[in-house]
Amino acid sequence: MIRGVYLNTMNDDLSKCMKIYQDVFEEDMNENVETWKNSNSEDMAIYLLLYNENEIPVGTARLIFDFDGVFKFDGLAVLPGFRKNGYGDFIMHMIFDKAYQSGAHYLVSNDIYHMPDYFKKYGFSIENNHLSLDLKQYFNTHKCCH
Repeated sequence: MIRGVYLNTMNDDLSKCMKIYQDVFEEDMNENVETWKNSNSEDMAIYLLLYNENEIPVGTARLIFDFDGVFKFDGLAVLPGFRKNGYGDFIMHMIFDKAYQSGAHYLVSNDIYHMPDYFKKYGFSIENNHLSLDLKQYFNTHKCCH
C-alpha cells in the first residue's frame, strides 16, 4: 500500500527526504538545502514523504505554513525510476489536504520552472513566474480527497 507521512522539521528525521532531493536535483540541491535551513520559513515547514508499495521512499515535497491563509509549497520530487506511477499526484493531494485542513485559502509556489503544465492540471494559475491555487475553489470542483 502506498503511504505518505508528514515530517516535522523540528523533531523528525528528514534524511530520506534530503536523499530524494539529492538524487533528483543533484548539485542544485545542496544550495537549496542550505537556503532552506537558513530561512525563517523552515521553522514553519513540514515535509511530505511518500513510500511505495514496497516501503521504498520514492517522493517528497515541502509545505510552508503561514498565518495569513496563503501557504507555500516547493520541492516536489519523485525519484526518476518511480515516475509515471501516480506518486506525484498522491503527494500533491497530501499537500492540498494538509494545507486546507490547516486553514490555507491559497497555495502558492515558485517551483514553476520545471513542470508548469503539471501544475496547471490541478488548476494552478501562473502569473509572474509564480503558481497560485484557490483551495476552496479546488475542493468545490474536486471531490476525490475530501
